[in-house]
Amino acid sequence: MAKKNNIRSIRFSDELADLIDRQNGRTFTEKLENLVTLCVWELPQREEQLKNIQAQIDQERKRLINLQRETQLLKALEADIKNIQHCFEIVKKRAKLFAGAAEKDELKYKIPSDVRSQV
Repeated sequence: MAKKNNIRSIRFSDELADLIDRQNGRTFTEKLENLVTLCVWELPQREEQLKNIQAQIDQERKRLINLQRETQLLKALEADIKNIQHCFEIVKKRAKLFAGAAEKDELKYKIPSDVRSQV
């Protein structure tokens, strides 16, 4: 460790004393040095990490919004398909009714098969 030529007398609050005391180190000087080192060298790295994590969160938030939008579109498509299926079932039932009515008319009027194929 470097030679310590700087001697200072400072006053600080009890809160700051508690904060310094919670740092790693055996003596008050070591604890204060560790706190300053943490703030000067490690804190900027942590802030950069935080910035990167925040950017990732923002990107994932946008991805989530896109996925939610696509999910809504898929749900709307599913509802449209169900509606079309329902309409198709109605058309199918009506076609059966018309086929049944046409069959009755064929029997009733005895339409020849060669004429029936032209109709």
